Amino acid sequence: MKTRLATCIAIVGLANVIHGQAITARLKPSLPITMIWQQRYNDTDAGRPKWNLSHRFQGGWEYDSNIYESSARRTTSGSARFLLNTRGDRRSPRWQIQHNYSAALQTYPGYGNENKLSHDLHGQAGVNMKSWLHISAKGSAALKFYLENAADYGATSGSLMASFFLPHNFVADLSGETGQLDYAATDRYDFTFNGVEVALRRRLSTNSSIEVTLNRRALSYQRRAFEYAGRGLFPRSTTQRDALTTVRAAMTYGRKIVMQMALEAQLNRSNSFGYDFNRWRVSGLLGFRPARRWMLRAAGLLQNKNYRDDLSRLNLRDLDTEREQSNFLVVDLSRDLSAEISLVSRIAFYDNESTVPGIFYRKTLYFAGVEIRL
Repeated sequence: MKTRLATCIAIVGLANVIHGQAITARLKPSLPITMIWQQRYNDTDAGRPKWNLSHRFQGGWEYDSNIYESSARRTTSGSARFLLNTRGDRRSPRWQIQHNYSAALQTYPGYGNENKLSHDLHGQAGVNMKSWLHISAKGSAALKFYLENAADYGATSGSLMASFFLPHNFVADLSGETGQLDYAATDRYDFTFNGVEVALRRRLSTNSSIEVTLNRRALSYQRRAFEYAGRGLFPRSTTQRDALTTVRAAMTYGRKIVMQMALEAQLNRSNSFGYDFNRWRVSGLLGFRPARRWMLRAAGLLQNKNYRDDLSRLNLRDLDTEREQSNFLVVDLSRDLSAEISLVSRIAFYDNESTVPGIFYRKTLYFAGVEIRL
């Protein structure tokens, strides 16, 4: 049981590093210092399904070598980080309900314009219609507030999915999605999107699985599209429209050792100059106990991205939050002092694309602290 619990904690924490920061990537909450306690509530009637709830508090101190994520001038500082998380699920043989809420606070002494507060809420409900058909709906919302800076934004998304259980342990998922990103101070970077996704998954054994996913999104910006003529950019009569196609293949293995490898290819085509690109991504997750009371977790991503247009003579800025994670390596090491207390440390390296396409910034994060579980 302890081994399975450690494995679950490892893969969930690592998955959050890569997939859980798409909208709030600049906040980058630390994994290490966690205070976890669980409560289980029983319904009045013993025969009814039960709510399983868990709550986590995270807090610590981290050194950041480039707090403004600048490609030219670096500013270093320490920061205090706090995260409150609560999640729960309720299940019966036919239906399931899940929710996950996080509130994060990050403060930099002497650099108040980087202080941030964010809220992330995710919910999902599903029902087994037939032995071969499962229908589910998901929704999420993210709000990010700069306490002394007018860069606040919010994002929402939702999807409806049908899962078909096929012979030979295959599962096919078909889903439609919609969402939006909205900055409070400007409409220049706001967009809405609609998309469809097809996924095919297969369980190879009790500890391993593979999946292939095809996703197609149509993005609509409020800003005008641009065309390049002569020596400059000129606005077009239409607003910007992008079409993003993503193909992803992944394999997961885990019990005592949790591993995942994924390969992703993206193709973006736009009616605005400078936004056509091709991108490859390779990502990996790893979590295991190298010795009794020790836990090692690691996550990494490598990206290769090519723009179709020549951007070398243009200062084309874009606050595309999906672009912020480009190349990184994160390693966590913890040691249990007791069943409730652990010493933890973290080091992370980032080489990410800045708000100027094709220009990268680098940063290093160091973290040390204590984890308490009640």
